[in-house]
Amino acid sequence: MKLLLHVDATEEGDPQSWRKWTDLLSPDVIGEFGKVFGEELTLFCPEAERYGVAEISVSFSSEADMREINENFRNMDEATDVLSFPLWEEDGRFVPAPEVPELLPLGDIVICPEEAGRLHEGLSPAGGLCLMLAHGFLHLLAQDHDTPEKEAAMWEWQDRIRTRLLDVLRTAEGAR
Repeated sequence: MKLLLHVDATEEGDPQSWRKWTDLLSPDVIGEFGKVFGEELTLFCPEAERYGVAEISVSFSSEADMREINENFRNMDEATDVLSFPLWEEDGRFVPAPEVPELLPLGDIVICPEEAGRLHEGLSPAGGLCLMLAHGFLHLLAQDHDTPEKEAAMWEWQDRIRTRLLDVLRTAEGAR
């Protein structure tokens, strides 16, 4: 399964603080991240293979914008590190529409680097980026952490994906 990862960093907010994150995302790295997510999607939902291509949109947001998004969609008047907007979640399950022909859009991930840096201050920029992407991706697949059992399962899967993404970054750094 091929997965296209579209990344957008707006010029609003504090792009200097985002640079340590966005500079990690060369076109080659984005492509390799897409391979990781495509493999994980196929493991989770083998029938998704029939779509051929899936896609995820990733955006970076300022703290003020993230606060507004969080207020609008979750009624929480605070910024957060990452939000996901899945397209195929139904009653807590991942249920892609059968009529989607060849391209399966999974949804959007919005990351606030400033808030992620505060909440996960012990992580490197690479570690924070990979954690936010892994977490957001799992929410696109209707995974949640609202019970201890679901949290344990999600954290285990999230750690595996984060490690795989970090390996991509290490390989890219070694190639430079």
